[in-house]
Amino acid sequence: MKNRSSARRQLDAAPPLHRPFHRNTPALCPLFRQITLALAALALLIAGGSAYAGVTASISGTVKDPSGATITGATVTATNTDTSIAQTQKTNTAGFYSFQSLPLGHYDVQVEQTGFKTFRQTGLVLDVNAALVVDVTLKVGDVKEVVQVQSEAVHVETASTQLGEVIEGQKIVTVPLVSRSYTDLLALQPGVVATPSGITGAYTGVFNSAGFAVPQVSGDLNSGALSVNGQREANNGFLLNGATVQESGYGGTTAIPNLDSIAEFRILTNNYNAEYGNYSGGQINVITKSGTNRFHGNLFEFLRNTNLDARGFLDPFRGAYHQNQFGGTIGGPIKRDKIFFFADYQGNRRVQGVTSPPNGVPATGETTGDFSAFASSLSLTVQGVAWAQQLQNELGYPVNPGEAYFTPGCTSATCVFPGAKIPASAISAPAQAILPFIPSTPTGGSFFSTAFPLRLRDDKTSGRVDANTHFGLLSVYYLRQLQSGHTLSKLQRPGF
Repeated sequence: MKNRSSARRQLDAAPPLHRPFHRNTPALCPLFRQITLALAALALLIAGGSAYAGVTASISGTVKDPSGATITGATVTATNTDTSIAQTQKTNTAGFYSFQSLPLGHYDVQVEQTGFKTFRQTGLVLDVNAALVVDVTLKVGDVKEVVQVQSEAVHVETASTQLGEVIEGQKIVTVPLVSRSYTDLLALQPGVVATPSGITGAYTGVFNSAGFAVPQVSGDLNSGALSVNGQREANNGFLLNGATVQESGYGGTTAIPNLDSIAEFRILTNNYNAEYGNYSGGQINVITKSGTNRFHGNLFEFLRNTNLDARGFLDPFRGAYHQNQFGGTIGGPIKRDKIFFFADYQGNRRVQGVTSPPNGVPATGETTGDFSAFASSLSLTVQGVAWAQQLQNELGYPVNPGEAYFTPGCTSATCVFPGAKIPASAISAPAQAILPFIPSTPTGGSFFSTAFPLRLRDDKTSGRVDANTHFGLLSVYYLRQLQSGHTLSKLQRPGF
């Protein structure tokens, strides 16, 4: 008994196997919070891999032998030739394989099975939302022998019913676009109305019923609010690298990347999959470029100048127009075959002289109340007792209904304005203060037009990182747009 009690006391005195760190080590709490947040962010990235399917592509097919029987367990490898990232599967009991959520790019598909020659198809191009079917018939032979097939440039999609068109990056940058905005190319697709109606949300101008201006996108670019197949302009959906970028108030896009950073975009107009069921109009999917195993980039500058422009047909003179659009892109590997980056920048500087509509200006004498040069047109008479009373109060002498405004040789007793002149005492103080600022000519009748400059400064930059991990391909994309908007350099004269 004595030994037992001694052993029990020794156990009670021993230090615990774990310590309450929340009491004794408070400095570790922020560290654990950071680790928890990092794990949560990683979980979101992993979950985002499945949500990325809407802006990726797929390759599927069936592997058979020469007799038409399906082959089970054949090794199928899809390799992205731009990044050398490969994915491998084995065919199931039905000889079927399917690579879902493949990043866009150029692919080679290889099929291997013991007792058959290796099959390899090269030059496959995966566009956004593409669903290619590559059925393979293996030939009997040594696995070291290779049967290579070059893929055709155009494929007929037999696995999807959606209708739409892909606009590739090369086509985007070779088409001359003044705005350098992909939204100006949406009307290339049949069924898309080229101009907004102006009577619904998400259009350029003022939303009159709401009483405030529609938010401009990246300066003053087209928001993409166009009618697709007769649907409302605000019912289009916009995706940028898998993320929704639709402006909730008016329905247009909120983000327009640098044109040189866009790999391609696709306009789905009909019969698209249920994942796009939130929109009755078109579905626009924009994919930006990603880095590859080779460094690549470019620099650009687009110039517009007053000396290159012509005068407007109705403009009395040529307003100033100076625009510089400049920037560049760069992409490449951070770690070959593993991590890639792509970054871009575009700046836009514009000074534009906006000409106001022509306006008639008075003669110099008219600004002082002298209308004698137009006395022949003052042949009307005073109408109504109230109007006659108001004129009498302002002029200080009697005015009667039916009295002529002016007749040759009349006096204040026989006409309202003797000599076809308004007395200086009848001209109000505000009018006397404003009249010196109104332009005039000796004879009047000419036109005055202003062309004060509107200034725009717009900057946009974005970056993308793609990593090939054990969880699959993880992508992070960031876009930032900064603009100073339009401002008038000075106020225009009152009324003009």
